[in-house]
Amino acid sequence: MRSVVAIVAAVFLTLASCVEAAPRAALAPVRIEVPGAHNLQFLSLWVALGAGYFQEEGLDPKIAVARGPRLTGQAMLRGDADVALLPPPMFLGMMAEEKPILLFANLLSNEPINLVVRKEIADARRIAARITLSERLHAIEGLKIGLAGEVAPRLREIAAAAGMDADKDFQLVTVAGPDQVDAFASGAVDVLFSHTPYLETALVRHGGVLLVHASSGEVPGLAGGQIHALVTTRVTAREKPELIESVTRAILRAQRLIQSDLKAATDAIIASGAANDRALVEAIVAVYAPAIPMTPRISLEGIMRDTALYPAHPRAPDFTRVKAEDFVASEFAERAAR
Repeated sequence: MRSVVAIVAAVFLTLASCVEAAPRAALAPVRIEVPGAHNLQFLSLWVALGAGYFQEEGLDPKIAVARGPRLTGQAMLRGDADVALLPPPMFLGMMAEEKPILLFANLLSNEPINLVVRKEIADARRIAARITLSERLHAIEGLKIGLAGEVAPRLREIAAAAGMDADKDFQLVTVAGPDQVDAFASGAVDVLFSHTPYLETALVRHGGVLLVHASSGEVPGLAGGQIHALVTTRVTAREKPELIESVTRAILRAQRLIQSDLKAATDAIIASGAANDRALVEAIVAVYAPAIPMTPRISLEGIMRDTALYPAHPRAPDFTRVKAEDFVASEFAERAAR
């Protein structure tokens, strides 16, 4: 006759084997459409991916790169993606066309384009010793500033904050993004008004000096706004609210990590596959971290301001006819923060 101990042991082993054989809960797929797979302006998303926050929320993220930046959101509207990451030109254009979209998570709230000056100019004009924004900008009066074709309104906002006129007080030179680093390194331009990946390359590879850190919020007209946003359709928000809330919570966790631990944020970005050059990633994370909002809550004021700063495609919304708040779902950020 088997002993009581033997019987208990056998029962325990049987139960243990059943537990081990039980399948883990399947992760729910979430399809995220993005303009590009390596743009570090999207660092909140890359950190959430690399840190495993989506999986911890029970989600299996699938990244889909749009066929072109201006086509981002089309897969979402067709039902082939649950979420799209949209910059102002795209979500403003969709608002103008009254597409059935809802912005639910703010990924970046300060301007991602910053001013970097050549080191020899910074040294010659003693720019590093200057304190105020006005002093720094007056120190480069008359110099050549390289910038992309559609970003001049934001440079004018920076100049105005110093009581200057960008079109009169500087020489504005239009330089396409891929050519900006070469123009800066060769001296064809003295200052670069640029974003990732050109900004960190100018800083790390060519000794550039950060002249105006717009991403830090030091220019009031370019701070506390609504830059990149996660967007979904009204149907998805209605039929899959738990999924959208989980996505928002993963983003909130990523934002908190960026704000608290730059090294961990850098590690997560590299783990995501968005970038692999640690020196460049460290540089841009340090520049962009202050631009990360404290909460993913969408900024209505920022949306309204965007119409004057960003070129909307195909056209800007008429907010006397449509209401920005009709395209915003604030409840997901509010629930995520609880």
